Amino acid sequence: MGPTCHVVLIETSGNQAFIFETTKRRENVGASELIDGLRQWVCDALTTEFSGFNLDWRISNGQPAQLLVNAAGSAKIVVRDRERGKALVSRVTARALRAAPGLDVCGVVGECFDWAGVHEEEGQLPISMLARRCRDAHESLPLVKSGRPGATSRFLRIPIVDECAASGLPAHDVVFEGGGPRSRQPRSRPSQAKRAAQDAGFTRLARYAHISKDALEKVADHLEEVPDWVAVIHADGNSLGQLITDLGNRPEGAPADGQLSAGSAVDDTDRKTPSDRYADALGPFSVAVQECTVAAFTKALEHCERVLPPGHDVAGAMPVLPLVLGGDDLTVICAGSISLAFTEAYLTAFEEETRNKDVLGGGLTACAGVAVVKPHFPFSAAYDLAEELTKEAKKTVKRYSLGDEQAEGSRTAEPSDRTRPRPRPRASAFSFHVQYDSGGSDPEHLRERMRVPPGAADLAAEPDAKKRPKLRALLYAQPYIVTRDMREPWTRGRHWDDLIRRAAALIDTVDEPDSAQESGERKLPTNQMHDLREALFSGRDVADGRFRQLLRHYHDYHDRGLALFAADGSAPDGLTAGPPDGPTVDPETASLFWRISARGLDSGQPCDIAEPPVTGLLDAMNAVRLMGDLPDRHNQEVKAGRTREASRQETRGIPA
Repeated sequence: MGPTCHVVLIETSGNQAFIFETTKRRENVGASELIDGLRQWVCDALTTEFSGFNLDWRISNGQPAQLLVNAAGSAKIVVRDRERGKALVSRVTARALRAAPGLDVCGVVGECFDWAGVHEEEGQLPISMLARRCRDAHESLPLVKSGRPGATSRFLRIPIVDECAASGLPAHDVVFEGGGPRSRQPRSRPSQAKRAAQDAGFTRLARYAHISKDALEKVADHLEEVPDWVAVIHADGNSLGQLITDLGNRPEGAPADGQLSAGSAVDDTDRKTPSDRYADALGPFSVAVQECTVAAFTKALEHCERVLPPGHDVAGAMPVLPLVLGGDDLTVICAGSISLAFTEAYLTAFEEETRNKDVLGGGLTACAGVAVVKPHFPFSAAYDLAEELTKEAKKTVKRYSLGDEQAEGSRTAEPSDRTRPRPRPRASAFSFHVQYDSGGSDPEHLRERMRVPPGAADLAAEPDAKKRPKLRALLYAQPYIVTRDMREPWTRGRHWDDLIRRAAALIDTVDEPDSAQESGERKLPTNQMHDLREALFSGRDVADGRFRQLLRHYHDYHDRGLALFAADGSAPDGLTAGPPDGPTVDPETASLFWRISARGLDSGQPCDIAEPPVTGLLDAMNAVRLMGDLPDRHNQEVKAGRTREASRQETRGIPA
């Protein structure tokens, strides 16, 4: 038996709504700073409630409290006394009400548990009782939140009260901003708190961006008014919850595959309890993830400096405004022109950075969503869209997260295998959407608009007549995989390299004029590509018919890049697993669509999955101006390679 304890979990919720409910970029930064303030509020509450508290306190050493994690927006503490745990929650939430009106901060005190105990479930690996109670606290927190009024109920509208100029909430006071008749602006309590916190926020975030506070302020102002397109990017690590739960399961000195076993919490080689091991691992794990997120953000900025089109910088600074860099979460606003280039660079760097941290178990992956909108589009809706796109990418990479035995074809796991941890996602990916109109931004509605009638080949390939009416072709091939060594059937045609090549083909120009085109004109004329785009929305058969006409019209279709959009239509079912690797395309049977067929998971069980037909044309047309100058660089490298090859052949006496 060990000491009895309680887990105290304190978290902010609705962070993105709190950040993006205002239309002012400077207030977005202030909101980010207020969320980050939870760290200081928790420290102050601990030192007030527990005299002499310091970070070295340990439950196993007899102290009444131990701080496990204290990050932006979330804190975990273990206390011996339940009532003192409640007092901690009261102190922090009362501080938040005063310092950050509108921010929802909630806490929960978990059930009593034995610090030395081990939790066992049938078919699951044993874990420490501390890990189990931490998971219970996370599961119970939403129930606690739902049982009390939300933050929005604090600001009920009264008809005679003016509306906040930045958020639409009831005004509390008047501020003066700028000059002219509109300089007098009513503002709400949350808006005023965000304005007051913006200086500290710019100072903190400028350190991440490695620029001055003044430079980051200029970036924020630029992103509010200047760019034609602005992107909200949200990124999140894959399957960190299970990885955190399993922390400390391996005793010190045990082999890498050694697991905690019931009844062996303390032995001659390891005098620490399972909860001690979990607590000792959780802090360094959280710090390491945070460091990797910040380092990956920095590398992504450096990448954007290299690929930013001329004239798109803000007085030498990158048009990227970080708002959330906490744990494995990233939220930034950036110019649309580099949004996908930044996202790919960040996800790739996150993988690289986590591989270099032993405490992270060999590396992590992440997924992202990118919502590209106009500067005055409601940013709360833009973030919701980015978050849903992130979930879409996560769903796909988890679907194909198979262990070696599952991938080899076993249909079900053996009973002895049920205690093995589920394989973590091995790929990082992103989904994106460009919001061209100001209409509905509901993610489900937007994706539904991208589903069109199937083709004759799809109907012929489905033997079940009841399923045929449900067949729909997708006008996107997302998500796109950025993991460089991930080349599997389910990634065919939707790797980052595929997207770059297609985007580059759309803007490639003629070098040597002929009777049909002059030098500098696009090899794929814009009007023809837009006609092909319109044909997509009429269904697969109409789009494929138009595509085949272009292939027959351009005998040099491969040199023009048209073959990059083709899926070979000669297979028995009219579909293949992806675009052809070689240049051969039959203009009579070629299709813009292909079908992903690979082994994956359905309801947790391995099976063969056939996804709906997809196409990469629309993605490339939307992405071509969101990748910096990467498409131009690709075309230059290809042409330079051809020039070198021609020179070698001439030297060897081979006729061109």
